[in-house]
Amino acid sequence: MVVIRSARPVHRVGTVIAVVAAAAGSVLFAASGASAGAPAVKPAAGVIHIFGVNSSLTAASTTTLITGAFSDHGIGKNGTWHLAKGNITINTSKLESILNSRFGTFYPASCSFDGAAKATVPIVSGTKSYKGIKGSLTLTATVAEQGSLLKNGKCNEANNAPLVALTEILSGSGKVSF
Repeated sequence: MVVIRSARPVHRVGTVIAVVAAAAGSVLFAASGASAGAPAVKPAAGVIHIFGVNSSLTAASTTTLITGAFSDHGIGKNGTWHLAKGNITINTSKLESILNSRFGTFYPASCSFDGAAKATVPIVSGTKSYKGIKGSLTLTATVAEQGSLLKNGKCNEANNAPLVALTEILSGSGKVSF
């Protein structure tokens, strides 16, 4: 599954790690109808499924949706999903080590990259409704990027070269308990 990339990949690991980490600034209470003063309700234990998408060149946060034993939504960043009913923090170190390695395929002729990294990550903690959450998730981060070209028409393979387009998808599942 892991394919060796070019020595100077277009891929930006920091952005992908933010996607894996899944959850940005504010919690989405208004969208869910919850209020800051509402009591936390313990969700059901069981199998949950995680879906996250980022296609922004400027924001490293991920729109996140959880389905299964319980459902919730929000945004993710730096190992924490900020959801309408509370936060869930995961340890992304195993997935980050793959994303920091030479995974995926770089295509110099089209100045593009795609790859997928899969790892099992433990749940570290939760807040509000997710206080006391335990378990682990098997997550796959799938990345596709289009890099920029130099004036001579060749791919700009510099590590700080700007991207033209980016899509990052996080998906996975796991059993949780409280």
